[in-house]
Amino acid sequence: MCDAITDPFEDLVDDVVDFIDDIIDGIIDIIADIGDFLFGWLIPDMPDMPDLSDLMGDGILVNKRSTMDAMPVVYGTRKMGGNIVWLATTDDNQFLYVVLAFCEGQVAKFTELYLDDELYATYTGSDSTYGNTTTISSASILTSPTPTTAPTNTSNLSIETDHPMYKAVEVIDDVDTDIFPTEFIWFNGSDDGYDYGNNFSGEFGVNRLGWDDKHKGKGICHAIFRFKYNSDAFNRIPKVNFIIKGKLVNTNLSGSSYAYSNNPALCLHDYLTNTVYGKGLSASEIDTASFTTAQGVANTDVTPYTGASTIKLFQCNVGLGSNTKLIDNVKTLLSSMRAFFTFSGGLYKLKIEGTGTSVLSINEDMIIGQIKVTGETKVSKYNRVTAKFDNEENNYMTDEVTYPPTDETNVGSSYKYATMLSDDNDEELHFEMLLPATTNPYVAEDIAELVLKRSRGGLKIAFATTSEAQNLSIGDIIAVTHSGLGFSDNLYIVTNLTLTPNGEVAMSGVEYDANVYTYNSKNIRANLPTTFLPNPKIVGSPSITSITDAMVNIQEGNIDVRMTVSFRGTSDYLVDKYEVVYKKTTDSTYKSAGISSGTTREILNVESGVTYNVKVRSINSLGYKSAYTTATHEVVGAKDPPANVSDFAIDYQNQIAVLTWTPNTDLDLAYYHIRYSPDTTNSYANTTVLVEKVSPPANSVTVPAKTGIYYIKAFDLLGHESTTETSVIGTIAEFEGQVLATTITEETGFSGTHSNTVPVDGTLILDSSGNFDSYSGNFDDATGLFDAGTGVVPSGTYTFANQISLGAKYQGRVSSVLNVDYLDYINNFDSMAGNFDSVAGLFDGAISTVNHDAKLLIATSDDNTTYTTFKPFQDGNYAFRYARFKLNLSTGTSSATPRVNNCQVKLFMGDRTEKEQNVVSGTDTNGKTITFANAFFFEPSVTIASQNIETGNFFTITSKSATGFTIEYFNAGGTTISRTFDYVATGQGRAI
Repeated sequence: MCDAITDPFEDLVDDVVDFIDDIIDGIIDIIADIGDFLFGWLIPDMPDMPDLSDLMGDGILVNKRSTMDAMPVVYGTRKMGGNIVWLATTDDNQFLYVVLAFCEGQVAKFTELYLDDELYATYTGSDSTYGNTTTISSASILTSPTPTTAPTNTSNLSIETDHPMYKAVEVIDDVDTDIFPTEFIWFNGSDDGYDYGNNFSGEFGVNRLGWDDKHKGKGICHAIFRFKYNSDAFNRIPKVNFIIKGKLVNTNLSGSSYAYSNNPALCLHDYLTNTVYGKGLSASEIDTASFTTAQGVANTDVTPYTGASTIKLFQCNVGLGSNTKLIDNVKTLLSSMRAFFTFSGGLYKLKIEGTGTSVLSINEDMIIGQIKVTGETKVSKYNRVTAKFDNEENNYMTDEVTYPPTDETNVGSSYKYATMLSDDNDEELHFEMLLPATTNPYVAEDIAELVLKRSRGGLKIAFATTSEAQNLSIGDIIAVTHSGLGFSDNLYIVTNLTLTPNGEVAMSGVEYDANVYTYNSKNIRANLPTTFLPNPKIVGSPSITSITDAMVNIQEGNIDVRMTVSFRGTSDYLVDKYEVVYKKTTDSTYKSAGISSGTTREILNVESGVTYNVKVRSINSLGYKSAYTTATHEVVGAKDPPANVSDFAIDYQNQIAVLTWTPNTDLDLAYYHIRYSPDTTNSYANTTVLVEKVSPPANSVTVPAKTGIYYIKAFDLLGHESTTETSVIGTIAEFEGQVLATTITEETGFSGTHSNTVPVDGTLILDSSGNFDSYSGNFDDATGLFDAGTGVVPSGTYTFANQISLGAKYQGRVSSVLNVDYLDYINNFDSMAGNFDSVAGLFDGAISTVNHDAKLLIATSDDNTTYTTFKPFQDGNYAFRYARFKLNLSTGTSSATPRVNNCQVKLFMGDRTEKEQNVVSGTDTNGKTITFANAFFFEPSVTIASQNIETGNFFTITSKSATGFTIEYFNAGGTTISRTFDYVATGQGRAI
């Protein structure tokens, strides 16, 4: 930036400076400056200015995260990014708090708020009053856990309701609800600071998260945002920019009156006198009159183009770095006005270069020694100047103007580009400069015009003169007369003054041309061309074309219902993927069906007979999302009942029966259900459950071998059952080698322990839940018969009065005889509850489904004290000394009960033998006692095979029982003798 401002004239006057040095060296050895320092908008003999690009464009628009960056000082109006000084989330990660510091306070106000470079809010209220705290807020008290109220708190604040971060949709209490995920408070940076805890309080407040009343940000313009997480509104922390009307400055330099102003003279005065971020000069150190004069020049109204409203000749709109060198910031401020800034006579002075008259005439008598005159050189001569600046008409983005412009309608003939190019031997002499404190394109063009004209016009002179020139100041106009050079009151601007010890003055100057400072009307700047590129934040929605469903075989034995969503994509070329979500209409939360570029989605595990909500939206490559397109679909799936089972057969194999059938081919087959009755005349309803479920692909099952009728039905995934059951009758004789040991019979008395069961007419049924007479309401309002009361209880138990008690622990086969039918208190169609269409079957004597059962349970013990828990019983081998039995009755219909007609349990003992060889009887007159290794249940038969028997020998067997016997051998004389023998004991049962 510095080079951009100073280079036009550095080389132009280098020779002048060298000449002055030469003549001074020839006159004196010691010199002293009249002005302690001098610099200005285009003064060449000063140190290079720093790179000021950080004060332009993205340098001041980005949101930074640093605790080391100093706050900028905003003069005039600028679009500013903030420094993120605090980030915090609530415990559930639902809310994100962001505090951003923007600049030194106190500032006037903000006019516009941008989120992700898109206008979010506009404030049209008054500027803040000096010394007073001002906040601009989107809500008064932000304590709600879910912001469902539109942000409209501060008057004169308007929110762009179509901004993506203004509103989103969330499901609250199963209802799609509008939420407003962005809330903010802006503070003007007064010295009192501001406590955000007054606004963001409670469980979701900032105090609880660490930003308490000690963090008021005194003297800093800052803002706090609370963003509620919503993937539709945010895909990152938003970029935040405010257009800020900056510092309140003293607009009455002879007194004190603070208000907003972008007058560059007033901004420089504020910076020089401010003790916080500026030089901290006192009023006595400043030539107030010169600043007041400069203020008036800068405030000159000019008309930039025909028909335009007037603007100020000079404007200062800049964000100064507060940790930048003071001298560099002064140069930045001077870049917005053509001014000289000097320290002379103990005072700081400001003078804007412009039209005027001579303050001193210098003739040959006053010129001491030589005078050096130099003309223009191509090093510092330009035929086109480009000025880069942040354009307030283009959202403060970096822009540029050139002089002469492309349209040279308002350009004088001598300054037309072709003319100048010809004068410069067709050599392009282009120059580029930065104007970090200028934002108006017409002001920028005027500065570029003056730079070009100054570079091409006038001579440079340097000489020594008498003490009469001691009262001159930098920027004064002098009239020079020199006959040898043909000068007659030629006007020059003083650019350098040096006082010698003997009172003489060495000076340099540049030729003055009043026409250079004449404000020339500009061409109206063309409006920015309408862009035909789509707004990436506006995303086209897809359209749903169809939703279908079908049964599918995912893999062998794994059947599912698949819903297929087809949709037509958008023509928006930025869209590269689509998101599909779905839910049951009764659910509150949507599930994702995936995000991909395809335009179909296959959704598995949907439920038949259920209605689903489906939503589809587009997502572009930048992560922005469209509105959802919605539709509903009722899944048909597996509504039809499965086919009847075919080829049902039974194969007895000793004590087991193998049931087989042809596999059902329905894709939605869930299982087979098998029921049984010992009475082969009983119908399907008059049976008990034998096998609850046989899962496919199995098409056989092994059960205990019993005589009776077996039924089978197929059930699908929705619980639909085959229309007609399939049956097979099996007959088997008593098992060979099995002897009935004992039988316990409970019918017809059923005198055991009842829980919600009752014996009726020699049968066992479930109890009713009340007496008919106890039914409330009218007689005619009650359903069913008197005997059923107000309904059958859903379940009950009956514990047998009898148990099996054995002398020892035995292993035997236990078999049951359980003959159950179905008692329906409502046996005609017209009496059934519910809707007509909801009941299946025939009108009379029909039941809609068989959902009753009677299950036998067994518990065993070795000591008749400690029993196992009751477990489901099936015919088979058991080992126990004591056994108890219980029936569980259940029904799924309040108007019907299973009815147990016969209930018996039988214990069978199997045949077995026990033998021993070469046993010696001995001569004990009490005989030889044989004890079986395992006792029999019944007394066995014993066969003896004797060895070495002589004539007349015989034996006797005594004390024969289930546990053993005693044998004794005798000779013919009846005397006990010892003999060797074998024995075989044959009986039933084995003690364990």
